[in-house]
Amino acid sequence: MQLSPSVRLKQKQSLVMTPQLQQAIRLLQMTNIELKDYLEEQALENPFIDVSAGADSAAPSTSDNAQPGDASPAASSDTPQDTPQDTLQDTPAALDGMNASQALSDDPTQHNDFENRFSSDELQLGGPASAGGAATDWDMIATIIPNREDSLNRHVMGQIDFAITESRDRFIAVALLDGLAPSGWLDASIDSIAESCQCTTEQVESVLKRMQKFEPTGIFARSLAECLSLQAHEADCLDNVMQTVLDNIDQLAAGEIKALARKAKADEDDIIACLHRIRSFNPKPAEGFSHTMVGNHSPDVILRKTASGWSIDLNRSTLPTLEIKEDFAKSVGDRARGSQKDTTKEYVQQSMGSAKWLKRTLEQRNTTTLKIAAELVRRQQSFFRNGLEGLQPMALRDVAEAIGMHESTISRVTSGLLIATPKGTLPMKSFFSVSIAATDDGEAKAAAAVRGMVKEIISKEDPGRPMSDELIARLISKKGIRLARRTVAKYREILRIPSSSERRRRGKLALSS
Repeated sequence: MQLSPSVRLKQKQSLVMTPQLQQAIRLLQMTNIELKDYLEEQALENPFIDVSAGADSAAPSTSDNAQPGDASPAASSDTPQDTPQDTLQDTPAALDGMNASQALSDDPTQHNDFENRFSSDELQLGGPASAGGAATDWDMIATIIPNREDSLNRHVMGQIDFAITESRDRFIAVALLDGLAPSGWLDASIDSIAESCQCTTEQVESVLKRMQKFEPTGIFARSLAECLSLQAHEADCLDNVMQTVLDNIDQLAAGEIKALARKAKADEDDIIACLHRIRSFNPKPAEGFSHTMVGNHSPDVILRKTASGWSIDLNRSTLPTLEIKEDFAKSVGDRARGSQKDTTKEYVQQSMGSAKWLKRTLEQRNTTTLKIAAELVRRQQSFFRNGLEGLQPMALRDVAEAIGMHESTISRVTSGLLIATPKGTLPMKSFFSVSIAATDDGEAKAAAAVRGMVKEIISKEDPGRPMSDELIARLISKKGIRLARRTVAKYREILRIPSSSERRRRGKLALSS
């Protein structure tokens, strides 16, 4: 064999992440506070950008007597007439069919005119929210607002404090928590944790099994298959067929349905049913927890009740405005003289190009945020009518398919943004919840809604004759929700409600006193 050097010309296509695309993705997942800081940094580098802070007025009220026209102030003389208010019509169908080009106005930063209104026929409250509902039903959602860098750690640590009391096991649990990745998977090996804790691998495995029952479901998994298995077990659908599919997840990804059917000794329809079920699970269960500071829980989106239904608007009090100094750029270019003329004009051209791209990207970010928020409200209508019990199962895929966007876009927008509602300021991510299987004649419910049902049933029981987990499961099943006894026990522990025997003991003590 003879080796010799040669020169060859080869063409290939590849996907390149340009700086502009990176900037667009960054803006998409920024809160209003972070966006303001970022734009101010850009203004320091680009003299043709002018950034104005949000409106001095406070965020709009969420009172019940708000009028339909209150969502946006009167348009100024500088505001173009064909604003998004004209394109975002009252009917939800109009927004569903709206594409990106229709949603963009000539002035992307006129956020005071960004508004989505829904008719009362589509989004009508069953009645005014009571103060009690705001203080109780929403506790489980309000507590997961990601307000500190260690919000995931704090969320898990709270469950450790309640569920693991033995000092040795707590030590192991904290070590496992240290090995938790932002996705919710366990990044450290069992052997390394056993070595650092000076205990056996069996002891670590025992604590890990307990922590894998924590919320969000699927946390502390060591692989994709295990993460999905934990969620399937929680949904009470981990039968032999599902287990076989998860054990051979690579074949499922490759679309080898027939091979999986043979292994599971099942029909292809059963495998496809498992596939649909798996798609409703979250492979990164902890992705909804932010690792950035959210200033003072300031909302990015505001949902208000109006006389005609609901109005969604961006928070004008914190959303910055970007303007391009075109006259200044022209004057700089015209004043250039001599050898500096070409260099100056090139600088002006590049800076203006960057400024215009940033302005268009900001417009797209605002429009995308509103579009996603509108779809969340549409899908959770019963939630706003009935409180936590009405929370509907909803996955990223559901919203993505409805508005024609990718799941990653939905995840980026909702992971850190907050929405102000009549019942408080909540993370947009908290409206996504796994589905609890329904009976043949029932309707699937969100896990958070079922937890609320468990809490309500126990609150109404006879203190002298508390109900067992099995009885609670049967009562909920009568409402069309398939629920296992162990799931009731898990939810009861999350709610910090003692067992029936402990409740009976406390009831007797209360009666005797």
